[in-house]
Amino acid sequence: MRADTRTVSIEAPAHRVVTFLEDPANLPRWAVGFAKAVRQTARGWMVQTASGEMGIRIDADADLGTVDFWMSPTPGVEVLAPSRVVPSGSGSEFIFTQFQGPETSDEAFASSVETIRHELIVLKALLEVECPL
Repeated sequence: MRADTRTVSIEAPAHRVVTFLEDPANLPRWAVGFAKAVRQTARGWMVQTASGEMGIRIDADADLGTVDFWMSPTPGVEVLAPSRVVPSGSGSEFIFTQFQGPETSDEAFASSVETIRHELIVLKALLEVECPL
């Protein structure tokens, strides 16, 4: 199984970054290539992706700086995308890892890697720029 880890420096305190990331409702704001929409159900959160809807849960611990994204592409299957928020001076480093599962083609994984590269730029902009909207 291949893995890809990306990092981005964000001029925002670590607790603010974790607080933003741990809210599934924020996914369409920053994970623009992945999450087209999200909705909360009685059983948890569902995310609408380009390939359909899937379950998602986010396990976060602000003290440890962990934000783990658990996606359920099919019932009974969970795929982990772990991330960490590390304090760095007055800002933070956000570190995101994704894995290429056996069912994912090399082309699809390369596309996912490019997508997260773009999404980290969006995340940085959202957390660094104060916007009244």
